[in-house]
Amino acid sequence: MLNVITMVRRHWRVFIRTTANEIRSRYAGSLLGLFWMVLAPLLLLTIYSVIYLAVFRVRPADMTPEHYVLYVLSGLVPFLAFADGIAAGSASLTTNRAILLSTVFPAELVPLRAVMASQASSVIAMSLCIAAAFALGLGSLALAAVPLVWFLLLLFIIGVAWVLSLGSLLVKDVQQALGFVNMLLLVASPIAYTVESAPPELRLWLRLNPLAHYIEAMHDCIVGGRFPDPEQWAVMLAISAVALVFGAWLFARAKRVLFDYA
Repeated sequence: MLNVITMVRRHWRVFIRTTANEIRSRYAGSLLGLFWMVLAPLLLLTIYSVIYLAVFRVRPADMTPEHYVLYVLSGLVPFLAFADGIAAGSASLTTNRAILLSTVFPAELVPLRAVMASQASSVIAMSLCIAAAFALGLGSLALAAVPLVWFLLLLFIIGVAWVLSLGSLLVKDVQQALGFVNMLLLVASPIAYTVESAPPELRLWLRLNPLAHYIEAMHDCIVGGRFPDPEQWAVMLAISAVALVFGAWLFARAKRVLFDYA
């Protein structure tokens, strides 16, 4: 981890510039260009709002329809941030083969750059959720904890992306498998329900889903108007630290061997 931090400090100008270029390249060739960064989350939140307000009409008894939609969206956005970050990070090495062995730009920063670039649209979506919380009268000091929860989620995503980016060089099926894994995680994440509302025999399995802890923390901050409890912070910190340190360690140990498969 110290090596990675040193790399970021040494190459921070190149890192920021190439991250910005990667964000622009995601929307290159489209008529609206970077405006999609704002339009895409707006459309996404609008579609889900209509679905849960007009189609499903299922919500907890202690929530208004508007509060329940915000509850769903505040859990959905971090899940999509995870899915986008993992997809971009895992494919980053295979799509940037030319710089894998470069001494100018360290390979460790390639997945990191891809993850950071993938978060732009999700950050805008979460900002819209926070604005909606104020509009619905749910503004509180707990909203100040949202960036910290997101930061811990980002560390978790980066650690997983380092591991999967190496796996994609070795096994080309990783990208295809990720779609099914994300589908499973979508069902197993408490986005539109609480863990306590699930059947007792499933609650343990839901708790084993790392994403569940970040999603519940977002629910607490945005809809519940309360800070996550100390146990929740400890779990998120432990998950993020283990994923980040293990990902950095594995990448440093295995990159020279696995780069032969690129």
